Amino acid sequence: MYRTIWRATLGGLLGLALSGPSSAAEPSLRFPALPSSTPLAFQQTLTGMLPGKTKEQRYTLSFVGNKPRLAVRVRSCPGPSLKGGAAAACKESFGKPVVSYEGSLRPHPYGVELWLSTQATVEGFPSEMTLTCLRTVVGVLPAGASLLSGDACKGDGPPPRWQPGTTQDVGLWQCQLHDEHGGPWSGYGTLGPLSFAGGAGVEWVFVNNDCAGQEGAFRQISPGS
Repeated sequence: MYRTIWRATLGGLLGLALSGPSSAAEPSLRFPALPSSTPLAFQQTLTGMLPGKTKEQRYTLSFVGNKPRLAVRVRSCPGPSLKGGAAAACKESFGKPVVSYEGSLRPHPYGVELWLSTQATVEGFPSEMTLTCLRTVVGVLPAGASLLSGDACKGDGPPPRWQPGTTQDVGLWQCQLHDEHGGPWSGYGTLGPLSFAGGAGVEWVFVNNDCAGQEGAFRQISPGS
């Protein structure tokens, strides 16, 4: 059974927060513009020993003028080996969106708010949602970083750890989701905010290998994945 843990928080007048392990200092941080002239991607990756699969959800935020569009795609990939470490390359590509939203953007002194709706009825997704987005700084692992197995239960052995484990501060928009009733949305296995950075984007990867390791972290999305 997968569990997703979000360690990043939203806060401060400008929504500047720190998340993740100690990170390398950045001389300057750039936040993508909202609305953005290029699509912004965020990915949630859930993986573990059982059932031996990795579930990936890709959220793509794009704009036509000032009108936002959010598309959600999913795929299943091989899970990591029983000894931990990186999983085999995923051969399945992201297909057509499971659901797509369109709406409007409203600027606020503290960030932006996206109002989105869909004409389709899709199980697990609300017909309408609101994203409240703030500028946030998170520590991000390099693409391909993997969790080395350890002792996550008794503590008799070395703890699980990310390799490589050095993070880099990344400026992004972190968006809390609310459904049509105004409540926090956690459908389709998604918990917590969506995080949109520039370039290839970032992913939140959570590995649940029982006592061998239960850890989550932000990681760069591999270009072309």
